[in-house]
Amino acid sequence: MSALQSHNPTLRAFEQPERWSDLDAREAKLSVMTYGGTITATSILLSIAAASAVLSWDAMTPGGLFVDPVMSPMWAFGAGIVGFVLAIVISFAQKTAPFLGPVYAAVEGVFLAGISLFIAQRFLAEPGPDGVVPAGATGLIFQALLVTFGIAGGMLLAYTSRVIRGGPMFNKVVMTGVIGVALYAVVLMLLNGLLGMGIPNLFASASPIGIGFTAICVVLGALMLVLDFQLVEHGVKAGAPKHMEWYAAFGITVTLVWLYIEVLRLLAKLRSGE
Repeated sequence: MSALQSHNPTLRAFEQPERWSDLDAREAKLSVMTYGGTITATSILLSIAAASAVLSWDAMTPGGLFVDPVMSPMWAFGAGIVGFVLAIVISFAQKTAPFLGPVYAAVEGVFLAGISLFIAQRFLAEPGPDGVVPAGATGLIFQALLVTFGIAGGMLLAYTSRVIRGGPMFNKVVMTGVIGVALYAVVLMLLNGLLGMGIPNLFASASPIGIGFTAICVVLGALMLVLDFQLVEHGVKAGAPKHMEWYAAFGITVTLVWLYIEVLRLLAKLRSGE
């Protein structure tokens, strides 16, 4: 027992630890990645994105600030570009995640509102003036949110219960699929957008092949969550720096945003064919 210890419980907060190494260990623990810190950071980023999306939706729908037929898509497109740039910066400079992560989440909220409105108009709206919110759009968006978080919860449960475990081959297959989808999107933008070629756009197509392609994207988004969970688990076990909590939260947010968009697109395509 240390000579500085007191038997008065009210004074124990002022006692010196038995060894200074105990204090060093506590300080070291506060500076490393934890599950609790990652959950907190993820909750903060998702809350910021949700609040930003709600405010942006109000601004982009009739009666809102950005309801102009030209400005609403431009706001969404601009937010998408800014979000992409922020994602690149955070990915290569992970220490910026605690500061740029919340900014990214806010920007993605604007993008989510715009892309949700665009998808609803693309697949649900009758021909008419831009800016009109299709009937059932909010219900469809709510369904997409429920399905997205349902998938996320299911994947987390499957991962923690060891039903699904990633490995070298699993990771390669998932990343190959994600890279393939990304390359296909780039090819569409370059060849169709710039050169005017007629390559089928499966992102927009509501044909059986287009629906199947979107379903594959949903599966890939769900499997990407396993890679995110692996990052958290390995980071905590390895005692990664504290900023990695925000980096992992950023990665989960990116995956959930993509998963939500693909789920919404899938539900919209299925409903458009009814």
